[in-house]
Amino acid sequence: MNEKEKLENYERFLGEFKEQGNHWDKIEKRTATLFQVLIDGDLKELVFVLKHYPKYIEIVCDHFRYSYNYGGNEADIYAASKLLTMSEGYHQKQFVRNLIRKLPKISDFDITKLNSFLAELLEKQEQIHSIILSFYKNEIERNINTNNYHKLQIKVLEKNLQKLPINNDFDFSASDRDANLDIPYMD
Repeated sequence: MNEKEKLENYERFLGEFKEQGNHWDKIEKRTATLFQVLIDGDLKELVFVLKHYPKYIEIVCDHFRYSYNYGGNEADIYAASKLLTMSEGYHQKQFVRNLIRKLPKISDFDITKLNSFLAELLEKQEQIHSIILSFYKNEIERNINTNNYHKLQIKVLEKNLQKLPINNDFDFSASDRDANLDIPYMD
């Protein structure tokens, strides 16, 4: 299926868009449902739709912000990075937190898989948003601290971790106005 045909499949779900009003008043129910389904997925299709219909980016960020019913699908790291880049002006903390929650978990990685994952992050860091790189840097550090790896293995990981850029611009703490939206079972 070519890009035009693929886009036509989505266009029938994109109803009228209103510039004024609250989040839910700006779009029709079928459009909200479409975005919920796309948010539940791996985000590749969501990014595809938003690339062609950027007027929905703010709506999607708001919609994503209140989404807790994920179908268990993990987000593609590169699609999540594109979404963060596309939505630069709309990074409410809860939107970013919910996006991060959808990323692949690395807590159960053994040392070999952790090394491979870190090597991929380093190799493709230009394609990965700095918020995601910072998140994974913290997660890898947490993994190192909670596992009993050999000191030499830890040194190799730490040396490679230093090569990842750090984005201190984004505060992951839950002290903002959306903090009450955090649901513990999502962690």
